[in-house]
Amino acid sequence: MEDFLQEKPKKKKTNKVVFRGYRRLFALVFAVAVLWQTVSFVQLQLSRYHRALTQDFKVVLALTRPQSNEELTALGESLSAKEDILSVKLYSPQDGLAALKARNARLAEALVALGREQMPAYFEVKLADRAVSNIRPFAQNLAAEYPQLSIKYSAEEAALAFYSGVCLRAVNLACVLALVLFFAFMFMVEAYPSRGQAHLGGGVVSALAAAVLSGAVWFALVYPAGVLVQPLEQFTSPERQLGIGVFCGLLGWTLSKWQKF
Repeated sequence: MEDFLQEKPKKKKTNKVVFRGYRRLFALVFAVAVLWQTVSFVQLQLSRYHRALTQDFKVVLALTRPQSNEELTALGESLSAKEDILSVKLYSPQDGLAALKARNARLAEALVALGREQMPAYFEVKLADRAVSNIRPFAQNLAAEYPQLSIKYSAEEAALAFYSGVCLRAVNLACVLALVLFFAFMFMVEAYPSRGQAHLGGGVVSALAAAVLSGAVWFALVYPAGVLVQPLEQFTSPERQLGIGVFCGLLGWTLSKWQKF
């Protein structure tokens, strides 16, 4: 009777059970790695798109009446002193006509034929990201301060720059929150480990294999007909792939110690 009440010794995990655990771990880490590759791709494209929009965005300040050289110099210095204005370029009427010819030669010829070759001088202003995101109140304040200037800008381009920045910040914050939650989960697993035998080495190897396979899958998805170097530069960077590999290795280590998959 006493022998019957005694607990039976637990059997050690067989190689088949361990291999099945590796397959589950690989599938789980592979799914997380593919999602991480997707987020990395979206974040990289948003960052480049937002940077290109903000760098190319410019405001044109055309003079409504002729100004002397001294007045133009003082006006340019006053604009340059603004906190949200990064650079100011003055274009003379001749420079404006030359720039128009470079962009649209037919339009420039039509203006010359109509006798309007004497274009007004204007300033081309490059703004900081904060000013681009708040372009309407910034332009209103500038118009009230400088009545001798006519302010022209692309509202659609400013809106694209603003919303791409919002999306980029949202993705970055979501990534930070996900990493914080993962490290909290890792801390809890380390603080309260399972009693069973953990196969940490095999778990890390399976996780790293999942990370490599996820990168290969994304390379296949974004690979167009052409040279491989171009999509590689657009898709990712060595630093990003190294970060994903480290993350997957830590995830494999943690799941191996957790032993709940």
